[in-house]
Amino acid sequence: MKFRFFSGLALGFALLAAGCNHLDVTAPFTEDRVLTGLVTYEIEMPLPDDAVVTVRVIDASNPAAPMVLGETTVTRPGRSPIPFRIEYRADDELLMHQIRVEARISIGGKLRFYSVAGHPVTLSNVNDLHVVKVEPADK
Repeated sequence: MKFRFFSGLALGFALLAAGCNHLDVTAPFTEDRVLTGLVTYEIEMPLPDDAVVTVRVIDASNPAAPMVLGETTVTRPGRSPIPFRIEYRADDELLMHQIRVEARISIGGKLRFYSVAGHPVTLSNVNDLHVVKVEPADK
């Protein structure tokens, strides 16, 4: 009985020792990302109840065909700043290209505000809180 216990224990240690040579202790790579931020505008009043804020993460490396990587819509946003959270997929290589965040505010189905220049997302700021400023569409 003791022999069986010790031989099983020795076999277990041998398997553990053999497996350590192939053990990968690096963190698993994930392409799933979350972008958080605020949409801001310069009007000192809350938006009406029918306002809709749309925020998108876009891969603009091909200007002829920009690709939406993630999107969120905020209904009844209230006043500025408007928080948002977008889940999207992008590996580090993609983040070295032209990834940006764009925001639009529609009121009554009509575009009223938009981000004139897309806010860049890079490897150095991917985990930061992103502030996206929108300006009136009728300027």
